[in-house]
Amino acid sequence: MKFKLLYTLFVLAGGAFLFLGNSSGAGAVQGQDRTGSPLSSATCGACHGGNNFSPIIELEILKDGEAVAAYIPGEVYTMRVSAGFTGNPSVFGFQAVALTGANNAQAGDFQNAPSGVQITALNGREYPEHSSRSQESAFEIEWVAPEAGTGEVRFYSSILAANNGNGSGGDGVATLDAPVVLTEDATSNIADRLALEAAVEVFPNPAGETANLRISEADAGDYQVELMTIHGQVLSAQKLQVNGAATLPIDMSAWAAGLYLVRVSNGERSLVRRVIKR
Repeated sequence: MKFKLLYTLFVLAGGAFLFLGNSSGAGAVQGQDRTGSPLSSATCGACHGGNNFSPIIELEILKDGEAVAAYIPGEVYTMRVSAGFTGNPSVFGFQAVALTGANNAQAGDFQNAPSGVQITALNGREYPEHSSRSQESAFEIEWVAPEAGTGEVRFYSSILAANNGNGSGGDGVATLDAPVVLTEDATSNIADRLALEAAVEVFPNPAGETANLRISEADAGDYQVELMTIHGQVLSAQKLQVNGAATLPIDMSAWAAGLYLVRVSNGERSLVRRVIKR
């Protein structure tokens, strides 16, 4: 009887430790990468189980409220990690990291963590994560893009929807299927960039089976046009030759209703437009 009592107390204490640890961030308390990155041995699901709430994770890099697929070195952006879910989770948590290069080095810097979010340093890398259980399903933090020549940046993240019980069961975890990738925008001439933005239009928006990309009064040349998910996954790619003005139909019939990104690049400059499929 005494052995059973001690065993029960041990199990309860262990569950409480995991619960309290994750409530303050797996990086800060456990020293672990739970983002699903190449440096991660596991996700938040290593401690939280139950497969409840069917969470879906979304990570966006925003500039002036708009999602981007390329960064300008040194510019300040907002990383937003949010969860879609079913049922009624009580609290949420997350962890993310930005990596670059073959050695998965730190890419850029996170700063100005808001209330409830902290930046944890692990092995030379920065991990924004929750510092306390949040009742909000979205987390935002500033990200300063790295210096010129860094190249591609990959964002990894895991998010937790929890029942706020006294343990780590009955929760739900979602991790990005693939990293959100930002390419480096080599544009240093802001005037040229603004001119390109003014020249590109996607219509109709919302779109049905087909959206149209129109480029007018832009530099002549070959443009790459990519339809992407909000996670940066390329769904289709086409070439468009521009000499004054040109219009390109983008077939969206194979994709579900929702938000998509259209990235346009001429090899020197690029930009992203949002399009909603009805």
